[in-house]
Amino acid sequence: MKKKICFVCILILMTISNVFAASNPYPKTQTFNGKQSVPCTYVAWQETYNRLGIALPGGWGNAVNWLKNAKKAGFKVGETPKPNSLAVYSGYYGYGHVAFVTAVYDEYMHIVEGGVVGAEKAERDTSFEIGVGDGIYLTGFIYLDEIPKSTNTNTSTSSKTTTTTAKKDDNSYLKTLKIEGMDFDFQKETFTYLLNVPNEMDSIKLTLEAEKKTSKIESEEAYPLEIGENIISIKVIAEDKSSSTYNLYITREEKQEEETVETIVEQPSTKKVSWKIIVPIIVFAVLFIIGIVVIIKRKLRKKKSVK
Repeated sequence: MKKKICFVCILILMTISNVFAASNPYPKTQTFNGKQSVPCTYVAWQETYNRLGIALPGGWGNAVNWLKNAKKAGFKVGETPKPNSLAVYSGYYGYGHVAFVTAVYDEYMHIVEGGVVGAEKAERDTSFEIGVGDGIYLTGFIYLDEIPKSTNTNTSTSSKTTTTTAKKDDNSYLKTLKIEGMDFDFQKETFTYLLNVPNEMDSIKLTLEAEKKTSKIESEEAYPLEIGENIISIKVIAEDKSSSTYNLYITREEKQEEETVETIVEQPSTKKVSWKIIVPIIVFAVLFIIGIVVIIKRKLRKKKSVK
C-alpha cells in the first residue's frame, strides 16, 4: 500500500512540475528563402532556461530588438563579453541575431546559436568586437548574472497613501534619417544600412529627427569619408535612458584614372612639336631654292658676257 501511495505522489509531483515548467514562447521552426531552420531567438531562450533556469520574457520580438527590450525589462546590458550572457547582433535583413555565450577567451568567444539550416543549434568561436560580423554586426550583450525581481516598479503603496510615479517614455526610434544627396529606404526598426558612395563624395551631411521630442540624439551633423568602409553610429536615447543605435556602413569608392583627360592634354603638345620641326624645314627649303636661282642667273650672265 505504501509503495502505491509513493508512486501516486511521484506522479502528482511530475504532473505539477510539467504544469509549472516554463515553455519557450518563440516558434521552434522558421522558413527563410525556402530553407527551414530553428530560429536563433528560440535557441537563445532555451539555452538560457536549460543552463541557468531563467525564463526570459516572450515579448522581445526579433533578435535585433532584444538588447533594447532587455534593458527596458531591467536586465543589465553592455559591450563587454561575459560567459552566460546573450550576444545581440544587428543586420541580417533587419531581423538581427542573438546567441548564448558559453565562454570568453583572450581574442574570441564561444557561442551557441540557432538559424543554421538543417540543424537544431550550432556552436562556434567568433569575435567579440563590437561592430564586427559577416552580414550581421555585434551590438552588445545582455547579462544574465543579475535578474531583475520585477519590471513593474512604477507604483509604491503604503497603509495610508498610494503614490504613482509617471512612467517615462521608452521610445528611442528615429523618425527621420536622411543623407544629403542620397536616396535610401529608411525604416525606423532597421538599425543597419550598407551604402556605397562615389569617390567624389568625401563627406556626408545628416538630417536626423527623433520620433519623440523627449529623446536625445548623439551624432554629428556631418562626417568625413575615407576611401573604403566608414562606420557611422547614431545613438538615440529615450526619456527612460534606454537607447537604440543605428549603424551606417558606408563604402567610398576608390578614385579611377581618367585616361581621356590625359589624351586631350597630350594632343596640343604634339602639335607644337611638329610645327617647330616643319617651320625650319620650310625656311631652309626656301633659302635653298633662292640660292639655286641666284647661281643659275650668274651662270647665264657669264655666258652672255663670253659671247
